[in-house]
Amino acid sequence: MEKENTASVIFKTALDGLELWDKGVKLDSFLEENRDASKYRKSLSSLLYTYFRNRALIEFAVAKFAKDVNPKFMRVLSIAITEAWYHTGIPKEIAANLAVDYARRRYGAKPAGFINAVLRKAAHLNPASLEEEAPEQVRLNLPQMLAERWKKQYPEAEIAKFAKILRGKPPFTFRTVKAIPQEEIDGAGCSEVSTGFDLSPFKFYKTGNPDAIFKRNWLEEGMIYVQDPVTVLSALVLAPKKGETVADLCSAPGGKSLALAELMGGEGMIIAADSSFDRHRKTAENFAKAGYGNLNIVVSSAGNSSFRTAGFDAVLLDVPCSNTGVGRHKPDALWRFSDRKIKELVCEQRKILDGASCLVKPGGRMVYSTCSIEKEENGTQVAKFVSENKDFSLKFEKQILPAENNDGAYVALLERRHASAELSSSPQLQRM
Repeated sequence: MEKENTASVIFKTALDGLELWDKGVKLDSFLEENRDASKYRKSLSSLLYTYFRNRALIEFAVAKFAKDVNPKFMRVLSIAITEAWYHTGIPKEIAANLAVDYARRRYGAKPAGFINAVLRKAAHLNPASLEEEAPEQVRLNLPQMLAERWKKQYPEAEIAKFAKILRGKPPFTFRTVKAIPQEEIDGAGCSEVSTGFDLSPFKFYKTGNPDAIFKRNWLEEGMIYVQDPVTVLSALVLAPKKGETVADLCSAPGGKSLALAELMGGEGMIIAADSSFDRHRKTAENFAKAGYGNLNIVVSSAGNSSFRTAGFDAVLLDVPCSNTGVGRHKPDALWRFSDRKIKELVCEQRKILDGASCLVKPGGRMVYSTCSIEKEENGTQVAKFVSENKDFSLKFEKQILPAENNDGAYVALLERRHASAELSSSPQLQRM
């Protein structure tokens, strides 16, 4: 039957996604590029994101009935338990049957029997009751390495607060790009977003019913841009002026460049550079909707660009990072974290910083930002750069932790001294 066929395809595709994720493929990339994943995008993203938001508890449940489970069998159990616990549209029995039938076809009768035995017990556990007896890192849904790391950096109460936020589903937030009458926004069930940092002149709204937004075609007509409020902070800190020449060196899909263009009133020049031609396809779509004449797309590596030395009044660097501040939007990111990975990222970030710094005019500004809450990628990275580059001074930095209405992020404003400035002067540090 069609419903059963669809359920089977979604189950199998979810397993394919987890297998590829274990091999290093990004979850977003899989959902965009796999044919079945694209076809059933809404159901699959919900299933996989829900799994990662509850991975620690699911593994805790399986461990009650089986030890040292083969990863390929663990994936089957994990998707089946996710469906049984959290996707009420599929009865527990159907979720278990899908898993057992899949295991029998692919792995044989004995593995299918094992999966059946574990599922019949684990799937019928009450996740809320199970969570009450689980250890702290399970309740926080954190891998052990990250839990231990954060305990060294943040108070336990703070960790509990933002870990709970990271585990939840993010609100649908957007900013208005073109004027929309307030009564229309109210009629769509939207409310203005409030954060712990100033967003003006931008206005952000959130809604629990995104379909009401899509029906109004605001997105297609370029009236709004869907993004988290914290993402415009780097543009606000850079404070581009009308007539300036500005570079956004890690720009795709273009949200920050659009914010820069709005702040500049469409005047001056913005170079939106990114190393990926494919990612820039979306940038081009977003720019076309906005209609600003000062946006220019360039495919170029941020760490090794061909731009003219000292050619920009201001440069924005939203660098690749561990994504530990955006667990709500990328719930798999926390489970990808490792010491080896962060060391690689820190090296890549420093290369980008060094390459971009040469592009800033004397007296110009550079903003360095991440969506991470790890000190090596943020304050420590910037402090090391400033100590080794005496013609730059740190004018401002801010670490944002995940909150109800915004993701976590870090932003730092660096200023290049004029040629006549004293190179030995100490960097100035301000904090909000």
